[in-house]
Amino acid sequence: MSRNPSLRRFAIEALPREAWKNGGGWTRTVASHGPADQPYWRVSVADIGAAGPFSRFDGMDRTAVMVRGGGLCLSGKTEAWHFDGPGSFAQFPGELALQCAAPQQPTQLWNVMVRRGQAQADLLIVEDDTVPLPSAPDLLLLVLRGRFELTRSGTEPLVLAEGEGLHLQDLVAPGQLTPSEANSLLLVTALR
Repeated sequence: MSRNPSLRRFAIEALPREAWKNGGGWTRTVASHGPADQPYWRVSVADIGAAGPFSRFDGMDRTAVMVRGGGLCLSGKTEAWHFDGPGSFAQFPGELALQCAAPQQPTQLWNVMVRRGQAQADLLIVEDDTVPLPSAPDLLLLVLRGRFELTRSGTEPLVLAEGEGLHLQDLVAPGQLTPSEANSLLLVTALR
C-alpha cells in the first residue's frame, strides 16, 4: 500500500492519555501501524509514578527508553534493568512478566513494541551531535533534552524543544538534525 509522504509534529504532554492494558497506569500513543487489536508496531509514552506490574504483550519485542525521570527499575524472575536518566534503555520480549519498582520521581518511558517477524525498530540516541535522517517508512524523532533543528532540502528549518517530536512517513528529501544548544539529547526511532 502506497502512502503520501507526511510530517506530523507532536508534543508528549499534548497527546491524549489512555489507560494501560493492565489498568495500572497511563500511556500516550505516539503512532502505530496495523490493526488496532494486533498492530505490527506501536510507539507510546508511559507515565510511571508508582510500583506495579508492566503489561504483557505476547508476540511483541519491546524497547523502553527513559524520556524523563530517574531511578526506575524493571525486574523479572532472573533479570533486571535500571534506568538512571533520559536516554537509558532496555530491550525485552513482551511476554516477560515484569514488575516496576516505584521510581524516585515521576517518570516517562518511550515504549516501542514491534510484532516479532512482521516489523523492526532501530533506535539511535544522539547527544550533542549532528545526525542524518535515516531512511525508513516511518521515522519518529523525540528531543529528550535541549533543542534540535531539522533541516531538509527545500524546506524551512524546524526547531524542536525538549518533549517535542516528529513523525515522518515515507520521507523523500534527505535531511539532518543538529543540536541548537549544548547538552542536547535526541531519540531517533526508525520503523520498518
